[in-house]
Amino acid sequence: MRRPEAVFERMGGWAANPRRTMARALNRIAGKLSPGVPVHSPTRAETEGEAHRSMERVLLEGLYDDAIGAAYGIGRRTKEEWVDRFRRNTTELPSGTYWLAHAVLAREILKIPPEVAGDVVECGCYKGASTASLSIVCKAVGRKLLVCDSFEGLPSEVEMRVHHYPHIQVYGYYQAGMYAGNLEEVRSNIARYGELEACRFVPGFYAESLRELRDPIVFAFLDVDLLTSTQECLKAIWPLLREGGLIYTDDSCDVEVVRIWFDGPWWQQELGEPAPGYVGSGCGLYSPTLVSLGYARRVTRPEESYGRVPWLRYPEGGLAGARLPVESIGCDS
Repeated sequence: MRRPEAVFERMGGWAANPRRTMARALNRIAGKLSPGVPVHSPTRAETEGEAHRSMERVLLEGLYDDAIGAAYGIGRRTKEEWVDRFRRNTTELPSGTYWLAHAVLAREILKIPPEVAGDVVECGCYKGASTASLSIVCKAVGRKLLVCDSFEGLPSEVEMRVHHYPHIQVYGYYQAGMYAGNLEEVRSNIARYGELEACRFVPGFYAESLRELRDPIVFAFLDVDLLTSTQECLKAIWPLLREGGLIYTDDSCDVEVVRIWFDGPWWQQELGEPAPGYVGSGCGLYSPTLVSLGYARRVTRPEESYGRVPWLRYPEGGLAGARLPVESIGCDS
């Protein structure tokens, strides 16, 4: 049997460039079947474009699934109208998130059972594009959207510390005042592009402003950029988050920010719970250049909420009494 590296060499470096190698192979086959007619080798832009379109189709079908939103009487036509509005919001307003991220957040909110009481929270709204999209969904499901932001941009004490994004191989710095949208500007944008009546605004920097949060929270979306801001949000939101509830963030690619979700000593000291971890750490759930979302779920008793599988073992043996994995909130502690 040939050495693997020898096979790779004969294949023209498959391990180094599989797309080019596959194209060469197809050209050889085509040359035998139709001499003189080469097979088109897709460019990187064409390959990435098709990958993005495929991802859009998959994620949108997840939102359009008939079971998603059925408990609220929301069907495919309404969701398609939402998507059109999400696209418009991120086209006509400055936005830190792609419209497809808004569709993912909408799907998660629709999965929350109507009988589970609680608000939706957004921390970090910039000019209000994502807020407008979330407000559309919140109005439809009868939930209040708490819009939390300084409305002055990043805080003045922000450090000129380098931020690394290994998966997309970029780095950079933040500075005070970045991503600012004043309150009246944001309100005006939501009134035009979303549903203002679904919103309650909580202005101020998080260490002070979030202290007024008191009611149960069923879902939160954080796009706050900084480790310190993330910490303040977690200290205020996590204790109010319903069992099984999700916190999504758009900071999945920032290693410094993501690290807090795994910092056991910090979680025990500040919240008295084990660190929950973070799904999508370092690269996001999907394409980091398209939808850089990740999430954590609050589950205080995993053994009672998670499912069982045949490839693990259990003290009492077998799979008897297995539960289905958590899909949405509703199992209160």
